Amino acid sequence: MPSKYSKDLANILQMLRNIEEDLNLINYSETEKKIYYTIACKNSEDLTCRISDVIYESGYSRSTVYKTIKKFEDADLIKMQQSSVDKREINLVLVH
Repeated sequence: MPSKYSKDLANILQMLRNIEEDLNLINYSETEKKIYYTIACKNSEDLTCRISDVIYESGYSRSTVYKTIKKFEDADLIKMQQSSVDKREINLVLVH
């Protein structure tokens, strides 16, 4: 008989899978999902997220982050907007 912990873990994992399906993330790699979740958390915490934040927070290379962001932008999951404060910076905004 599975323990309460095992049942709770299975329920949490199913909820995460449902969220990924709702956000159309189900077919992305774990790396890509981590980058998306980094963008979501940064937007939630600071109300803004720059590409440099994602590189720092995720620990992935600039190349990996840029390729993934482009992929998300092409899929209409995020939008890139030039920062009004620093024209060299790009802010990432979730579409959902």
